[in-house]
Amino acid sequence: MSEIFSYDIYVIGLDDPTSAGRQRFATLMERLTGRSEDGFLEHFPSPQVPMFEALNTEKAQNIADTLGDAGILIELRTTDCPPSSFDEFETEEATRTCPSCDHEQSAVTEECERCGLVFQKFDREHILSMKNEKALEEAMVRAMQVREEWLHRATQFLEQRPLKKEASAEFSTFLTQEEVPFLRLDSTEGPVLLTSRRMIAIQDGSFESIPFEVIKDVDYGGKKFTAIKKGKHRLQVSFHSPFPLSTGAMVKNIVRHLDKESSFYKDVVIDWGFARSFICGACGERELDYRTEDRIIHMRCMHCATDHEIELNECVAVPLISE
Repeated sequence: MSEIFSYDIYVIGLDDPTSAGRQRFATLMERLTGRSEDGFLEHFPSPQVPMFEALNTEKAQNIADTLGDAGILIELRTTDCPPSSFDEFETEEATRTCPSCDHEQSAVTEECERCGLVFQKFDREHILSMKNEKALEEAMVRAMQVREEWLHRATQFLEQRPLKKEASAEFSTFLTQEEVPFLRLDSTEGPVLLTSRRMIAIQDGSFESIPFEVIKDVDYGGKKFTAIKKGKHRLQVSFHSPFPLSTGAMVKNIVRHLDKESSFYKDVVIDWGFARSFICGACGERELDYRTEDRIIHMRCMHCATDHEIELNECVAVPLISE
């Protein structure tokens, strides 16, 4: 006995409204309707207009199950329109092109007829890849925001105490356009320049780029060692992990004996010695652990176990995410 009614299917929302959820929705709708996924990404369907019309019971159930499994919220409504025949719908059914071998086939095929690619598995991996890329993008945005905050603080310091041009002249070839030098310290071992990103020390004509993030402790020696002969003041900077100097040496700390004027900025140096700009490039957390291997400083996120290499001159932590 033939059916006397049919079903319309309305799309009313998504379980996952993020960009990954929208992409999953668009990909599936392209397969089911034959329309480009770009249209579904740009405009979400109106819940007042049916996405599928006049389906018989079997076809409506199949499509409803497919949409439900993908986390797409729908509503089925009966209609007085005569149902489209199953055969008619099948002949007009959408096709899909295999992303591996470009073979075109029915959209309801679970595996590629030519190369055997499992479409559901490929879709899951594609969505996971998009989520990883999105997480990386969000972490990078957060890292840039933190860097901008410290740049703003450096600019504010300069407004209170302008830095003389000659103070950073020796460092001009080593500075990047994006960083702001704001304080020079003079010591027996050579000058030190603090910028919005790092501490740069000159010793024996060599530059040592020290991102604030790799500094574990800043110590002025306590009461016993604060002042030494000739009015010099001892400053010791310790690192989370052995630090590679340009001379080839690996050191756990560096010591500078500052002149009287430079020692006046003790609080500023300590404050900036704990400027934390690095975050995990995969998940955006700050649970970081440091180590040095083959003269390269690494940090590992203790939250998601992603490893990073620290580029000392650019002062960035580059996440090493496996493909």
